[in-house]
Amino acid sequence: MKVLIFGSTGGTGRELVKQALEQGHSVTAYARDPAKVDDINHSNVQAVRGDVLDANTVESAVTGQEAVLSTIGAGAERTTLREEGTRNIVEAMQNIGVQRLICQSSLGVGDSRANLSFFTKYIIVSIFLRHAFADHERQEAIVKRSTLDWTIVRPPHLKDGPRTQVYRHGFSITDRQIKGEVSRADVADFMLKQLSDDTYLRQTPGISY
Repeated sequence: MKVLIFGSTGGTGRELVKQALEQGHSVTAYARDPAKVDDINHSNVQAVRGDVLDANTVESAVTGQEAVLSTIGAGAERTTLREEGTRNIVEAMQNIGVQRLICQSSLGVGDSRANLSFFTKYIIVSIFLRHAFADHERQEAIVKRSTLDWTIVRPPHLKDGPRTQVYRHGFSITDRQIKGEVSRADVADFMLKQLSDDTYLRQTPGISY
C-alpha cells in the first residue's frame, strides 16, 4: 500500500517506517526535518518536509495515499499539538477521500484509565502527564467524530526493545494482568497489522505485554 506516516522521526514512527518498508509498502515519511529519515536508505521511502500544524502541507502529503498512520507526540508539556495536528490530518483525509487512519494514543485515555495501576493513574498520569493525557483525550475525540475508518491504538509505557510479535491486545478495561509496558517495535508491528485487518475498526484497542 501507499502509506503516509506522521511522527516518522520519533521512536515508534521510525519503527513504522522500517517495518512498512520490510513489508513492501511504499512509504511517505512526513517530518519537520527530513534529514532524520535520510539514513533509511530504501527506494520505497520518500521524506516530505512539513509541520503537522500546517493544514495545506498536510493535505498535500495525504493526496495519493491509501492509508495514514500517526504517532505524533509532544512530550509531557502543556500543548495542543496532538489535537490540532490530528484535526489537520483528519480534515485532509476527509477532503481527499483517504479512509484508513491508524492513530497512536495512550493507555489510560478514556475508558482505558481503568487499566492503569493506582500509582500510574494517580501519580504519573494525574500529576506528571496530565497535560499530555488531556491532549490525547482531545485528539481521540477528533478521530472518533470523523467519518474515517479509524483505529486508535493505546500502548502503555513505551520502551526500546525488539519486535517480539508476542503481545496482548484488545484486552478488557478490567484486565489487571497487563505489564504496563511495550516496545515501540511491537506497537509498530500491531499498527501495521491494522492495514489488512478490520477487527478493531472504529475501536480503541490497548496493546501491552
